[in-house]
Amino acid sequence: MNTQIETVHIVFKTHLDIGFTDFADHVIARYRSEYIPKAIALAEELAASSGPERFLWTTGSWLIHHVLRTGTPPEAERLKNAIEAGHIVWHGLPFTTHTELMDTSLFRYGLSLSSKMDLRFGKRTIAAKMTDVPGHTIAMIPHMAQAGLQYLHLGVNPASKVPSVPKVFRWLNEQDGSEIIVNYASNYGEEMILEGMNDVLIFAHTGDNCGPPSAGEIVRQFASLAAKYPNAEIKASTLNAFAEKLLMRREQLPVVREEIGDTWIHGAGTDPFKVSRYRELLRLKEKWLREERWTEESEEYIAFCESLLLIPEHTWGMDEKKHLCDFRNYSKGAFRSARQSDQVAEDAVPAKFAYIGAFAMDEADRLTQGASQEVNPSRSFSRFESSWEEQRNYVNEAVEALSESKRNEALAALASLSPKDSTLPDPVQLMVNTIYKLGAFEVSFGPDGSIRHLKDNRGKQWADQDFPLGLYAYETFGPANYEHWFGCYSENLAVTHPWADADFGKPGIELLDPRPANLLYTGKVASLQYHSLDAVDVLRVTLAMPEEASECYGAPRRLHLEYRFCREHSTIDLVLTWENKDANRLPEASWISFVPMLDNANRWRIDKMNQWVNPLEVVKDGNRYLHAVNRGMRYEGADGSLAISTLDAPLVSPGARRLLRFDNEFAQLDGGMHVNLHNNVWGTNFPMWYEDDASFRFKLNFGVAGSIDE
Repeated sequence: MNTQIETVHIVFKTHLDIGFTDFADHVIARYRSEYIPKAIALAEELAASSGPERFLWTTGSWLIHHVLRTGTPPEAERLKNAIEAGHIVWHGLPFTTHTELMDTSLFRYGLSLSSKMDLRFGKRTIAAKMTDVPGHTIAMIPHMAQAGLQYLHLGVNPASKVPSVPKVFRWLNEQDGSEIIVNYASNYGEEMILEGMNDVLIFAHTGDNCGPPSAGEIVRQFASLAAKYPNAEIKASTLNAFAEKLLMRREQLPVVREEIGDTWIHGAGTDPFKVSRYRELLRLKEKWLREERWTEESEEYIAFCESLLLIPEHTWGMDEKKHLCDFRNYSKGAFRSARQSDQVAEDAVPAKFAYIGAFAMDEADRLTQGASQEVNPSRSFSRFESSWEEQRNYVNEAVEALSESKRNEALAALASLSPKDSTLPDPVQLMVNTIYKLGAFEVSFGPDGSIRHLKDNRGKQWADQDFPLGLYAYETFGPANYEHWFGCYSENLAVTHPWADADFGKPGIELLDPRPANLLYTGKVASLQYHSLDAVDVLRVTLAMPEEASECYGAPRRLHLEYRFCREHSTIDLVLTWENKDANRLPEASWISFVPMLDNANRWRIDKMNQWVNPLEVVKDGNRYLHAVNRGMRYEGADGSLAISTLDAPLVSPGARRLLRFDNEFAQLDGGMHVNLHNNVWGTNFPMWYEDDASFRFKLNFGVAGSIDE
């Protein structure tokens, strides 16, 4: 019992996954046709009752915006009336995102949904919330502050490590002085009391895609809180109302100046096809803004961003443990046979994992009472895979929203991303471990196809045998990697293990014979071909991968690295293309590494939302291992400068390849920058295998100190 509290703010929410429990379009349809009407009816029922209980439903801005924009006239009208009656309210963010995957203008578009509805309905939104994803980037703070947001609640998935920050703090971006108050919770939402405050925040949070609770549950919750806080007013409230009270204590809050990062960001490496096309469209969006071919207020721009915004939303398909639930067929042959049969066998779950059923978190949520009604038809591999195709289709929907001229330009740009056979005309065969003059550089290549000697025309050496550039490697993982991950990263497993074991791991791989292990494979040069063009020297490296890596696992059988060495400028363009990659359920990753010779490697910076972030300034239990970058990485030291642009693959591991690592150590940055091209180490709702041919583009720009443009 707490007699000091004067006001209890109950915020009613559900966690929106645009996918996970069902196909994404089914989930959205259920919210539009069932959950929102149910929430409105519940609010109206309680408003008409004689008791103190009330219901006010809080959602992200996108869901309300989407129904107002695309719902039937009766759906939109009823929602509008509910907003005006104070029964439904939005917060300042569209939904939960992998924020690092966005550029600045797409993030601003997400913020604009709340701002525009504020203007339409005479509201002022100052609070926002994201749930599930454990962390985000400091680079978003200036844009949130500019949009008028002052309070951000982050509810962390209960099986994930919470970043080691104060429960409530001021998150300060020192580059421009902007800040926002952040409130962390070790679950979707928990009781929030700050010493000296007379207000408490309580989340009545139903589970994943569950919709609102029942009237009976609300009555019982009000009664329970009244007993716990006998002198308080118990009221259905908003994040805004609590934020207003918290802001009065702003000067008392600790200040955090470090990056946090997203410890789930490795999921962005599961579908290189989708991500490369998404990033291409982001660049076109910016190009058309610069050319003044549209503005951020134009209807065409809004429709385009509406589809693009769904890509960094944190749900990338159906829940594997519910919609596939096969923890036996991992090995190459068994997986191929099971996939071809397209049926999940009755014995697909070993007895050891019988506790992993087809259930989502909402089944344990006491407010749910059966609200989640998804019924899983017969499980099949093709149905499971089709949820990934549905997510890929957001790219097509964005293109369809464009005017004819922009659409044609976008289609041409996207078509250019498909790998092509680009054999060189009249090629000259070169030798490995031999120095050649190529463009503005002295260059030699190692037997693995990487640059093992690089000297620019100033005499600065950038690569040698210990510091390679452009090194491709294929990595496999085994049970020991997951044991480390669960031991260091996962939380509350005594309670969460029935779903967390499958969401964060690969249950059953430890039962395989042979047992998967953490192995690293590199290619061997099959040919090294040279061709001279007017402005560049072209070098095409063909790599063959070890047979074991391709036949037992999922390494591409053939890779090409095409280097273009510019003669006039100290730049190198690199395109890595792979062919004949088999689908593989066993955990795997592909990397390309850039390990330049530098005098002060601690000068590396990575670009997030057009802000250069120091990878050595990340909080404990944040993501010190892997980041999603926008343009790429840069180094500026007394010995020179190097900017590496990664056009297609956003994930970068500073210092070393470190998937499934969580030891809170910083890797030494003289170990270079390692771009993750693909991985499938996640469970849950990310793509579990990948078999497309793929192409990845990079640009290396070398210069003297201070020569890199912002």
